[in-house]
Amino acid sequence: MAKVSTCPYSDLFQRYPRIGIPEYQRPYRWDEQKATDLLNDFNEFFLNDQNKAQEYYMGSILFFKNVESDVYEVIDGQQRLTTLILLEVALTGHLMPEKQLKYNSHTSFLNIKKIRTYFEGRKELLLKLQEHNFLKRLCLTIVVSDNEDNAFAFFESNNNRGVSLSADDYLKAYHLRAVSSEYLQEDLAEEWERKTFNAQRINDAETGLIHLFYNILYRSRSWRGKDTRQPSKPLVLETFQKQTKKSLKPNVFPLFASSQNLRYKEIDLDQSEPLVEYQENNLAKTTLPFAIRQPIYKGYHFFQYVDKYHEIYLELLRNKSDQHEVHKMRKFYDDVYDKNMSVFLRHYMQLLLVTYYDRFSDDQLYKAVQYFDYFIGSIRIDKYYVREEAVKNSLTKDIDHNLLDIISNAYLPDEIFDFITAQNKVMESYKNESLEGNDGVRAQYKQRVLLYYQKTETKLHNRASWIQ
Repeated sequence: MAKVSTCPYSDLFQRYPRIGIPEYQRPYRWDEQKATDLLNDFNEFFLNDQNKAQEYYMGSILFFKNVESDVYEVIDGQQRLTTLILLEVALTGHLMPEKQLKYNSHTSFLNIKKIRTYFEGRKELLLKLQEHNFLKRLCLTIVVSDNEDNAFAFFESNNNRGVSLSADDYLKAYHLRAVSSEYLQEDLAEEWERKTFNAQRINDAETGLIHLFYNILYRSRSWRGKDTRQPSKPLVLETFQKQTKKSLKPNVFPLFASSQNLRYKEIDLDQSEPLVEYQENNLAKTTLPFAIRQPIYKGYHFFQYVDKYHEIYLELLRNKSDQHEVHKMRKFYDDVYDKNMSVFLRHYMQLLLVTYYDRFSDDQLYKAVQYFDYFIGSIRIDKYYVREEAVKNSLTKDIDHNLLDIISNAYLPDEIFDFITAQNKVMESYKNESLEGNDGVRAQYKQRVLLYYQKTETKLHNRASWIQ
């Protein structure tokens, strides 16, 4: 079980006494550039009169509560925690006993000495920041796990995912700073951490926010026309940070016409009429009044947007659903897109399904997954080795128009289905199909399709006519 809460840095060691760094942790590796970036950010935030009452969100720390030793072991967040201690020491000139963490790496010792010296050289700025009570306004999300296996799984996943996969933490911190309500900040931070921790707990990265941003939301929003740039940390941050907009009126965000919104033009957080309606009628987050390609506004609007599409993803591909069309679609997906399916093609199918559901909800969803498989399957039977380039080519080079654009702009599902069946290259792939049992993953895919449709024939030539 994991408990999630928020805590100001100034209260951290009182709320969680006896904090320790396990031996398996990586060394402390901050350099002067990172320290400079942090102070520059502090300078911009705390010395800005418009932010004088707001907290600065510093990210999350994961503890494993070791009951035997009565120690809160730092599983994730050691780097930022060490940096904050060094910053406080440089400012006050002393280190409280409870903050004397033990390190067992020469790399840690050298970097700690270097960063402490650097912060001491910036004492003038630190004193200015202290006039604005910055240490009391640094806010952290704290996750405490009482299960050692879950904590280690979370630790290993975080340390293996690499620098390029840290965009979710960066986006969370960025948009929390745009939320003026401290209560709302805490609620949003806890919900975000819960999503992240749950994905790690069940060891299913595809239910996490990194997968959502990189493989679903970025691609659905940005892959337009001939533009199919591979998602990367800079592009994801540009899309969901730099390209987000600031509301002209405090706590008021525009809404745009979509299949889920034909009534409202804005959300006023002081009244929140649309969201109150959803809560009072127990409507799912999947029906929140957003469209996947619409402009996103900083702060609360961003978190609601992410909530909607994370819930749609889970509804379609993970949770048990009472919707008949979703249930049939999932049966097809689970049977045909099993672990032997190319990961690129599986993610491609997920992208198309979420984009379609955003436009049409569950209307003809079962038919849609079959048409999408007819389209994607032509890539599988043509190529023994599927690369990301094959997915991008299928949207830009091999067909008349980008399929994501077709889905997003369609008024009726049949417009999408007619477009797919009109693609000559797809038809030719099935017409020329002659896979045998020794053709590896391609033949395995073919057998899954034949088995699903309960066909006794040995070819896929009539594949389009099987769609129910």
